[in-house]
Amino acid sequence: MKNVVCIDLGGTKALAARVDGVNLSAPIRRAVPYQGEKEQINAFVLELVRSTIDEHSQGIAIGVPSMVEMQSGRVLETVNIPSWHNVALQQLLQTHFELPVVVHNDANCFAMGEYCYGGHQVQNLVGVCLGTGFGAGIVIDGTLYSGKHAAAGEFGSFPYRDGIIEHYTSGQFFKRQGLEGGEQALLAQQGDAHAKALFAELGTHIGYALAQVMLAFDPDKVVLGGSVARSYSLFAETMRHALSNQAHPILVKALQISPGQLEYAPLLGAYALFERHTHLPHKEVYCA
Repeated sequence: MKNVVCIDLGGTKALAARVDGVNLSAPIRRAVPYQGEKEQINAFVLELVRSTIDEHSQGIAIGVPSMVEMQSGRVLETVNIPSWHNVALQQLLQTHFELPVVVHNDANCFAMGEYCYGGHQVQNLVGVCLGTGFGAGIVIDGTLYSGKHAAAGEFGSFPYRDGIIEHYTSGQFFKRQGLEGGEQALLAQQGDAHAKALFAELGTHIGYALAQVMLAFDPDKVVLGGSVARSYSLFAETMRHALSNQAHPILVKALQISPGQLEYAPLLGAYALFERHTHLPHKEVYCA
């Protein structure tokens, strides 16, 4: 069956699969050698494609946690993979696999996946990824707004307290305290008071960040994805309280917030963006 090789490259983990519309096959997960040299990261991406591609693959779509020069598909800078900058990724993949390639920001892929396939039934949606960092994809009137360098929505880089927003709203919140977020989530679910307090504090920071998102774009809905969002129930209350303290009650009341609905939203979004960029003929992507 005709398909597109879709990749979600995160700051620490990567996911790849063959995608045909809403159907995914052969999904694989890999740990990203994020502290490696540029050549090592490139080799990792190439091997990820080789492990996924088959004779029916018509192209490659990859979401990266980076600023991207959209016209050329060049990765400009990747904060959480320090060596991986100034990489002609689109050209690299096209040269090796002789297929059309689309390179996009990973948060944009997540937002498009949720918008097109998540059943949210809204026109304006912001998809926020809470993982290694804090990034957002912005869909306005059904159209993704990414900016010239796929950098629109990088709210995590906004100054906040003694650093930036993503220091307090992503996995870095735990890492900077010498902790592992997944372990703390398990402890909090078991009733550990300290872990519960950590997630309550995390929610306060996320609420502040979402206030910036809301005041910038006034969307119908914010959808939260990424590893941190899996613990939504642990921080939702303090998040909403902090959000209410930052913005007008009318805006807060109208804003819908929910965790993502799809396990593979970034891969589906990468497929949707590939279809839009290349006018893939065999399968139309239906969006809300």
